[in-house]
Amino acid sequence: MEIIISIEQGKEPIAVMKLVGEINATNFMEVVDKAQEIFKNPARNLIIDLSEVPRISSTGQVAIHKVALIYSGVPQNVEEGENPDFTHNSNARKYVKLLNPQPEVDAALTKAGMKLFFKVFNDLDSAIKSF
Repeated sequence: MEIIISIEQGKEPIAVMKLVGEINATNFMEVVDKAQEIFKNPARNLIIDLSEVPRISSTGQVAIHKVALIYSGVPQNVEEGENPDFTHNSNARKYVKLLNPQPEVDAALTKAGMKLFFKVFNDLDSAIKSF
């Protein structure tokens, strides 16, 4: 899998993270780590471009979920013994948008219920204007 980052200018900088290839257990942490890096500098808004992702495993879906939590401001270092429920954090829709998921990926995201938490766009211009 390849990760290509570009920065678009909206009201604030918007990072576009284009993923190329399947997202699965062998590479999902690359996606999370790269998102964490761009969150720190330069962009607090993110578009995940799925146009060249033919398949996404459940582990790949976990990566998208973790990215959404990062951009929602959820602390990543929860103390031992704590078990907060961040699953339904509504800020994901504000800061992370999905772009052009291919049919198999779209079906997987729908089946997992993830599309309830993200705005999904078919073109980059509309995604940028949504911030």
